[in-house]
Amino acid sequence: MISWMQKNNKFLIITIWIATISFIFSGATAGFSFNIKNNSIGKVGSVELERDRFSMDYNNLFNRYNQMMQGKFDKDQAKKMGLENQVLESMKVQARILNLSKEFGIVTTDEETGTKLASFPAFQKDGQFNRENYDTFIKNSSFDKDTFEKSLKDQITIEKTLEMLSSKTLKNEYKAFQLAFEVADKIKYTLLTEKDVSVEINEKKLKEFWEARKDQYQTEKKFTLDIQWTETKEAEVNDAEIEEFYAENKFNYTDKSGKIMPLADVKEWLTDDIKVKKSHKSAYKRYLKFEKGEMEKSETLTLNLNDPKLSPELWNEINSKNVNETIKPKVVEKKYASVKIVNIVNPVTKSFEAVKKEITPLYQAEESKIALSALADKKLTTIDNDEVNVSTFITLDNVETQKFGLNQQETANFVSKLFTSDREKGIIPIGSKVMVYKIVEQKLITLENNNTSDLLKSTDQVKKQSFEANLIKKLDKLYPTELYQ
Repeated sequence: MISWMQKNNKFLIITIWIATISFIFSGATAGFSFNIKNNSIGKVGSVELERDRFSMDYNNLFNRYNQMMQGKFDKDQAKKMGLENQVLESMKVQARILNLSKEFGIVTTDEETGTKLASFPAFQKDGQFNRENYDTFIKNSSFDKDTFEKSLKDQITIEKTLEMLSSKTLKNEYKAFQLAFEVADKIKYTLLTEKDVSVEINEKKLKEFWEARKDQYQTEKKFTLDIQWTETKEAEVNDAEIEEFYAENKFNYTDKSGKIMPLADVKEWLTDDIKVKKSHKSAYKRYLKFEKGEMEKSETLTLNLNDPKLSPELWNEINSKNVNETIKPKVVEKKYASVKIVNIVNPVTKSFEAVKKEITPLYQAEESKIALSALADKKLTTIDNDEVNVSTFITLDNVETQKFGLNQQETANFVSKLFTSDREKGIIPIGSKVMVYKIVEQKLITLENNNTSDLLKSTDQVKKQSFEANLIKKLDKLYPTELYQ
């Protein structure tokens, strides 16, 4: 790691500062929809990515965010957060593990799945599994029993596979982890930012920058749609219907903690949902007339794919159809929309002039990065003799008190890289900044008030996270992903 470590490498030095990796990835930030014509949206190795499972996981994640935001989470926010990508990445990771499970011959029986199912408090009554509770849950969900139970079985298989691959932390690994907490470094350093370099806009280089990336800058896929709307607000609803609907569907009306809300608090919400349900037959009759040309459109809209004016479910249908096809009524903002596709304009690459303003900041950032790297190389050659900042002794316990000119997250990032480096001096990038450093002094410290139990748990957790991160990377190469666009 550092010079003291190099002379005292009796123990295996493991990476103790590693970016936490969730088993379920959060994914990218751009939303998308699939051109789905069957129940598969793609494949990872030999495992199909099923549309029903995607829909179930998407709705669950959407509802989770909605509960966290107290009912204020909407489709537009979901799109900006790339919710579809989050779900897809989660499915891909799980599919990689399931491929490995197949190779190892790891299976989950129906009995194991049933035992797990019966352990959920939501499906119990007086501490015992209650079939009526479970059937009501499935009935009021947007997915069927087979999809839910297959998902549960897959999760059990994944857990069994990872458990089989896990290994106990070795004694020397515990010692190495503890040793890292006992090492203190004093460094001299200089922090470089974009303010330390200047970048001029060169039209020729800017155009070359665009040429190398122009396929990333395309127009949106655009649809011209005739829409026949069916209002639901005129449907009549009485208290008896509300009470009956609530009794059958109360699992869908929960607060941010997952607790079922009382009828009085969700009565308005229930009323709207009942109106939508009661209006479906009317909407379907209007759709049939609209499809035959016996009923006029309500309006014509020209929209980009995934425009929030329509629902994700409806866009999935639209994007799988061709010009002149008509789509059965789907709910959009408490109304039904029957849609006929009038025209489709596919994406084309934007011109240089059209994206010039958009790519200029990216070009500047790239050039700044190159210039910063060159400046850092120069500073590294002179840091031995330069009069620069000198830190106090840095330990893992006092990271938050260090003053490097970085924010808390950047400081943690820098120290993690410093403590896992094997160089006495070097260059560490931190986002758009660069730190040039040299270790000038080291010492061992005695930990005070150390909680051994917590330290051992941290060691186990880091090893587990490191193993799973590297396992996923390895499986990504073994089991290629194919998406049906």
